[in-house]
Amino acid sequence: MSFALGMGHMDSLRQDFRYALRTLSRTPGFTLAAGITLALAIGANTVLFSAIHAMLLRPLPFPEPGALVRLWCHQERIETASVSPPELLGWREHGRGFARLSGYARTDLNRTGVDAPERVRAARVTPDFFGTLGVRPSQGRDFTDEDAQPGNAASVVVVSHGFWKRTLGGAADGVGRTVVLNGRSHTVVGVLPEDFTFPDFSEDTEVWVPHWLDAQAHGQHYLSVLGRLAPGMSLEAAREDLGRVAVAIDRAEPGQSTHRVMAVRWQEHLTSNTRPMLWTLWAAVAFVLLIACANVANLMLVRTLARQRDGAIRAALGASRGRRMQQALAESVLLALLGGALGLLLVLWGLELVRTLLPASMLRLTPVELSGPALAFSVALSVGAGLLFGLAPALHTSGMDVLPLLRQSGSAVGARAHHPLRNGLVMVQLALALVLLVGTVLLVRTLRNVQAVDLGFEMDGLLAARLTLPAEKYTDAHAQRAFFSELEGRMAGQPGVEAVGFINDAPLGSSNTNGDFILEGDTAQPGEQRMAEYRVASTDYFRTMRIAVRQGRAFGPQDGERGAPVAIVNEAFVRTYLAGGEALGRRVKLDWNGDSAFHEIVGVVADVRHDQLTLPARPEVYLPMGQVPVGTMTLLLHTRGAASALTDVVRREVRAVDSEQPVYDLGPFADRVDRQLLRPTATARLLAAFALLAVVLAGVGVYGVMAYSVGQRTRELGIRLALGAHPRQVLSLVLGQGLRLTLVGVGVGLVAAFGCTRLLASLLYGVDASEPTVFLGVAAALAAVSLLASWLPALRASRVSPAVSLRSE
Repeated sequence: MSFALGMGHMDSLRQDFRYALRTLSRTPGFTLAAGITLALAIGANTVLFSAIHAMLLRPLPFPEPGALVRLWCHQERIETASVSPPELLGWREHGRGFARLSGYARTDLNRTGVDAPERVRAARVTPDFFGTLGVRPSQGRDFTDEDAQPGNAASVVVVSHGFWKRTLGGAADGVGRTVVLNGRSHTVVGVLPEDFTFPDFSEDTEVWVPHWLDAQAHGQHYLSVLGRLAPGMSLEAAREDLGRVAVAIDRAEPGQSTHRVMAVRWQEHLTSNTRPMLWTLWAAVAFVLLIACANVANLMLVRTLARQRDGAIRAALGASRGRRMQQALAESVLLALLGGALGLLLVLWGLELVRTLLPASMLRLTPVELSGPALAFSVALSVGAGLLFGLAPALHTSGMDVLPLLRQSGSAVGARAHHPLRNGLVMVQLALALVLLVGTVLLVRTLRNVQAVDLGFEMDGLLAARLTLPAEKYTDAHAQRAFFSELEGRMAGQPGVEAVGFINDAPLGSSNTNGDFILEGDTAQPGEQRMAEYRVASTDYFRTMRIAVRQGRAFGPQDGERGAPVAIVNEAFVRTYLAGGEALGRRVKLDWNGDSAFHEIVGVVADVRHDQLTLPARPEVYLPMGQVPVGTMTLLLHTRGAASALTDVVRREVRAVDSEQPVYDLGPFADRVDRQLLRPTATARLLAAFALLAVVLAGVGVYGVMAYSVGQRTRELGIRLALGAHPRQVLSLVLGQGLRLTLVGVGVGLVAAFGCTRLLASLLYGVDASEPTVFLGVAAALAAVSLLASWLPALRASRVSPAVSLRSE
């Protein structure tokens, strides 16, 4: 019996879908308009779901990825600081929450012994690193503890599959070959799988070197730490266990400042910067989908009202209320599936656009693509959207009073001009469009504010190049100074070069050095930590960068190896540690590279945006390159023409000084700024496109309601004009209806926007989430669009011919 009922129900569904297909095919204009509207909304949602699934929902491609945890040293001033080797050794020895704890650090190397020297992307890792990840080399072996012992003459490396293919030709005997790195031969003992990538680094690492942990390297915080939870151990319990260990380590070393432990799941860490942007964009496309559903629901409702006498005849012939509702929903679901199918054509283009927003390292690990889950989501969303926008027409169809409709003639069958459901749907569209538009304007204002940030230096005409001198070849400070001095002289003599400078950590270069310092005569409380960023700069660095000297002087020829120790600080240092007082003549001693001398402050320079465009400058101390040897420096050239024109010259002159010295990160300084603006720019553009689509849909919704209202009131308006009403009065009458819809929709939208924009606070810069000018400006603009959409039907109403309208009845 139940089987027969089920078959009967399926048969009725097939009949309803066939009828819906015939009905939609007879109105191609309506079907195409509704299908395109839904395609844009469903396609955009499918694209964002694909990105969210790849970045946030799909597990990382490692064994038991949920057990992988990223750990930091939590200091007083730095919440997520790198870890020192003694701390990692202590966590391993005394901790019980992790089965493995491994350390790693980025350390690129110079590869020589080939036709053209190159900079190889490399990393130092503890021997158990790949075991923590659960990865085994596809050829050869992993590292052993013996490989990392200090003084081990047999230097070994594990290489990536790409490096093996590129440099060793993919040879079957690649394991056992040697490569020269930083002037020393290394034996390849393993090749990693082709699909392996390490997402904590922005670029694929090519060479992995074993690293020994020095138990005496207190205060040297340079390691990143990845752990694998012990079986049955929760993250919270592991945190508590390491917290206990950290306290015990502090007690054993009273001279060290108190450090705590911070730990989060690795996938959460990898997506921390991407997550807010993805959820914001998905909220935007969800709003677009709701607006599209409201728009199509209005179109469907108009069709239902026009065909309500046909529905009454079906009811009179015995069609139940449920069957009539099923038939109406079948039409809406079929229409939504058509829109979803069209939307998939837009997904391929949209995926490429969204990929520009996401970290390259994560895209290599979990590519964003039209996967099985994304297709299932698209189908489910299409069906859900069809049920959503088809519900109102279906309820209206099933709830019709049959007898009054059957008594009316065909021409008399109509509907109320002011249908409350249609008006309500339009007001919802306006409210949602306003929320989306306000959020978009706030983010566009944020982008403009970021673009207008005072960097503290002049970017135009600036060329940057990174150089790292291998310690095996440049064994002392004299050799390092000689290299940089000769290169500086060669570059200064090049046509078009106005100034040449060097610095160890250039602004916006993703590198930084910081540490504690002592300020002579300081009144700091016991245990209070003083921390600053350390910079080593050449004599002409500030002139090259056009960084203003506020007080005192810049470095000069007298600040060489034999000169008195000096330093220059930035304005943030003066504000933070000197309360804005006098800095010149004060002396600082830095806890860095064994430097025990006090350096006299001889100058104060302007603040520079070093890490990110949106982060304020931190206290900085500059030391002269002539007094502090550093093997890794950034060469900076200020040119009169296009900076990119000198890239070949830089490579040539570096080879002239040392034929085995590679140059990397070579390019105009403006590229660094563009990289920081890439993601906010793409986000703002996407939101602007979604907001524009929302405004267009809302305007079309208002126009549709007003046009339908005018059509239903044609006889009434004709009688008014026949009785002497002026066309302006009819125009005002219709516009008044549109104004009421607009005021309610915009009012509700303002209230909703006030609450929703609080969620954007973390993405905003230089603009308040409740900026009154933004809210009022957006409300006025949307109201103008809505009134324009009302004005067109109102104008047509004012031109109704009384004779024609009365004769049509």
